[in-house]
Amino acid sequence: MKTLGILFSINLLLPLTAVACPIGMVYNGNGCSPPYEYTGWDLLRDRRAYIDSIGADRPKASAPGLSREEAVDLKRRALEAQQEKEREREKIAKGLWHFNSTSTPEGKLCVATFAKYTSGKDGLEGGLVTIMGFQHPKSDAWLMFQGTELPKPRDVQKLKVTIQQDDEPAQTVQVFNYRKSREVGEVAFAVPGLMAALDGMRDEQSFELSLDEKTLMTIKWANAAPFIGQLRQCVK
Repeated sequence: MKTLGILFSINLLLPLTAVACPIGMVYNGNGCSPPYEYTGWDLLRDRRAYIDSIGADRPKASAPGLSREEAVDLKRRALEAQQEKEREREKIAKGLWHFNSTSTPEGKLCVATFAKYTSGKDGLEGGLVTIMGFQHPKSDAWLMFQGTELPKPRDVQKLKVTIQQDDEPAQTVQVFNYRKSREVGEVAFAVPGLMAALDGMRDEQSFELSLDEKTLMTIKWANAAPFIGQLRQCVK
């Protein structure tokens, strides 16, 4: 039930006045971001680009002027490239974790990002969830979701989104929503300190985000324990 307490605190941490971003985040001209750069934002995009690039620099086996041996070799290499692509797709379909610690003038910025997606008949499914915050005693911390079905407004807006975590009661909370890219929307909100957020994290956990009874994003992570441990060490 600790996770429920964290989400209940979200509304208390939202500014009472009309501001562009969650407390501690800054407006970057397109959306909201932490005050310092970190790796993890483009984990999913970069992984997809890597998969698409596998074998792209190799000539086709049907290219004119090839000997029989060269054509056979190219076919073999093309098959190997396709098999490598499938292995990478399987990895990201199961989910990938990424941890990052960045030194800043305000202490370490500790970040864990989970990315998961599959390409199906309905397009790209999955997305990213990021938990991040500063080293103690600075309390700024945030939870962010990125997904292709999340709204992508031209300007930062506030929405009331319903979040369902595992089999716990769903909660409707106010979040900040903005466009991450042309294809990806993002919602973000402040949480009451990174350590408090970690108390609500589990090794396996699922999230469903919905708006007006329409599901916008569903993502489930696994094998989070090592990264929860890294975040705990980082935030001390």
